[in-house]
Amino acid sequence: MQQYIAAVDHLNKVVKYVASAMFVALVVLVFFQVITRFIINFPLAWSEEISRYLTIYIVFLGSALAVRNREHIAIDFLMDVVSAAKKRKLQFIVSIISTVFFIILCYYGTVLTFTVIGQLTPTLQFSIAWVYAAVPLGSLIMALNGIANICSQRLDYETAVGGETK
Repeated sequence: MQQYIAAVDHLNKVVKYVASAMFVALVVLVFFQVITRFIINFPLAWSEEISRYLTIYIVFLGSALAVRNREHIAIDFLMDVVSAAKKRKLQFIVSIISTVFFIILCYYGTVLTFTVIGQLTPTLQFSIAWVYAAVPLGSLIMALNGIANICSQRLDYETAVGGETK
């Protein structure tokens, strides 16, 4: 389990760098778009389209990172009213349900991506499937992070009760 967690954490470092590079590219592209639209008065349609697609990828990759760090928004009412022992079990159940959701999202995202493979983007004329691929890619990484969270919680539980952690 610890090797899997380490591998997922390494993957997350790569994802963080990719998402950061995409964000920098997005900022530069939007700045370039503003310059060409309002100063040169010659808007470039392709820059708006690429900006939109970069935003989609940044959201899905960032969401995957947020899963591992447990930084997604949540309704924590139940966490406030249950005891510490039940809180751990509730977090475990939430992690399992979330991971199942990510796996389902990955499956249907893949189906949708293959469904639109013949459609082209309006301006750049490449397959829209590359844009839709953000859904299965992001949800796959979310599922991997969800499994890593489950493993971490299991290891924490075993350590707390004095069990084996191998």
